[in-house]
Amino acid sequence: MGETAPRSAGPELFRSDRYFKVWQYTVGHRRLLLRSSRDRPPETRIDVHFGNVDLMLVRPGYEGLVIRRADDGECERVALDHGLEVRPGRLFLLGRDLRSFVVSAPPQWHEDDGAMDDPSWFGPLRGTA
Repeated sequence: MGETAPRSAGPELFRSDRYFKVWQYTVGHRRLLLRSSRDRPPETRIDVHFGNVDLMLVRPGYEGLVIRRADDGECERVALDHGLEVRPGRLFLLGRDLRSFVVSAPPQWHEDDGAMDDPSWFGPLRGTA
C-alpha cells in the first residue's frame, strides 16, 4: 500500500496509510496523542493530537488511520450509549464506524523529523497516564 500524505477533504479530516499507536494520554489536561514514528519508512514522524477529551474508545494501534467527523445520528448514538452530551463537531471517528472514536476538540496533526522519544510539537504532555 503506498504512502498517502495527511490531507483534509469533506467530513474526512485526516488519512494516512502509516501505522499509528496511542502514544500518550494526560489525565489532568485530557490530551490524547497518537504517533506514527520514524521506525518505519518514511523517515518522518506524525503526531495527531486531540485536546479536551471527554470520552474515547481507542485501540492501541492503527494500521492506517482515517479520522472523520461524525454525523448527527452517530453523535446521538454515542450520547445514548454512553450517557454523555455529544455536541455536533466534537465526535471524531477513527475509521469507518463507532468501534473507535474520540469526543474532543477538533484533532490537529504535525509531521516532522523528530526522533521517537523527542517531545511532541504539541508540547510536553505532563501528567501522562
